[in-house]
Amino acid sequence: MSDLTTSFSRVSVPNTYLPTTDSNSESISTILTERQQQLDVVSCEISGLETVMDDIKNLRQQLVERKEKINQSMTFHKGLRSALWCLPTEVLCQIFHHCLREDKDLLPISNLTPMLLTRICRPWREVAVDMPSLWCRFHVEFNVTTVRQQDFVFHRNDDDDYYYYRRLEKGSDVEVDHRAWQQAVFHYNLWLKRSRGRPLSIALMRYDSTVLLGNLLQPYMDQISFLSIYFSRRFGAGKPQLLLKDMPALRELVILVDDRHIPPMEEYISQLPSTIHILDVMDLPFDIRHLSSLDPAWTHLTQVKISFFDQYAFLHLLRLCPNLSSLTVEIQYDIFSRLREETDVDRQQALEPFTHTNLQTLCLGYADEGALLARLFNALSLPSLRVFHACACNTRKIRQWPHKRMIDLIARSNCPLERLSFCGFTGMNVRRAKYVALIPSLDVVENVVCQWPWNSTETNDNC
Repeated sequence: MSDLTTSFSRVSVPNTYLPTTDSNSESISTILTERQQQLDVVSCEISGLETVMDDIKNLRQQLVERKEKINQSMTFHKGLRSALWCLPTEVLCQIFHHCLREDKDLLPISNLTPMLLTRICRPWREVAVDMPSLWCRFHVEFNVTTVRQQDFVFHRNDDDDYYYYRRLEKGSDVEVDHRAWQQAVFHYNLWLKRSRGRPLSIALMRYDSTVLLGNLLQPYMDQISFLSIYFSRRFGAGKPQLLLKDMPALRELVILVDDRHIPPMEEYISQLPSTIHILDVMDLPFDIRHLSSLDPAWTHLTQVKISFFDQYAFLHLLRLCPNLSSLTVEIQYDIFSRLREETDVDRQQALEPFTHTNLQTLCLGYADEGALLARLFNALSLPSLRVFHACACNTRKIRQWPHKRMIDLIARSNCPLERLSFCGFTGMNVRRAKYVALIPSLDVVENVVCQWPWNSTETNDNC
């Protein structure tokens, strides 16, 4: 930069007296004009430099981001050399199986297995899609709130791998979210096709049309071995027969309801195929009349979860199920049953003795007085019993468990009892020794954690 010294520079203080002459004034004006020009040039240079610096910062940021991507790529490709990527397909399949949730039903959500396994990399996707066993459990939940069941019929299009439907009634005011429904059906059908004929476990929890759902499942009816179905007056419970018929491979059925008085349920249970061995109807309290009407449906059952209003229905069920090996039952408190109990002289007498030779596991929840349990135990003999779990559903009513009758039952049955557990009863410390004296190897557990009623869709560790 040029020298900024002038003839006036010796005047260090601006207000110092300086004779005012025309020549001085003109010289100062010339100097100021020159300085302004110099200032403009420097300001322009600074602005240009700042622009260059911004460009350099942007360039540096781009280089930093590129460096990060390069590091990620290196990390990824280094991982390809790990043993995980060299595992045989058989081992990878076993790992995938351990990644599945333990519930019987799986949601078709991209961030959950098995869908998540198809998004990791192409080799994993190929392995996952080629594993029918990953796609054998399925949870159906969709909402088509404005569909009327009589308005639609399904047609299958094998080339496009989805179903489509058309309106049957012209001029109808039914509004349907065609895109949402068709997209849901496409994904459900794609999932089910990947099972490749394997036995299916399906949970139907939310659906507004049994017709639409029934047509969706129709090609897979002969594959369904486990079915958990939720009946609701709001969600398509009007025609449950459309979903419970024509399932020749059905082995296990769970029925959940939000209304205990849905009339058609008993009729459809009585028509279940003989292939069913496991039945869970804990949400539907039964009495002897209900059980008798379903007589043919019970004989082939080996595992049952059910609720009753009285002990007589309990004994009657054992008579109807000679092959039963596991029973989870809740005997509920019902004021009308209790009144009948108190006024019926015959019912106050001892129950007729009964021996069930195959029952190995009994989980009993009770919400009434313990005296009724004592009469029940007096009538029972269970020579094959190995596990017994008792839970007080209403601890305000049950103070004592009928231990003496229970000990008599064990002794009379001469059963190979291995585990005896209690929840919600008092006086256990005194009785433990008597149980162990009867069977020294017996594992007696008291005050176990018990959530009652037992969840019908989950396995209870105690049962």
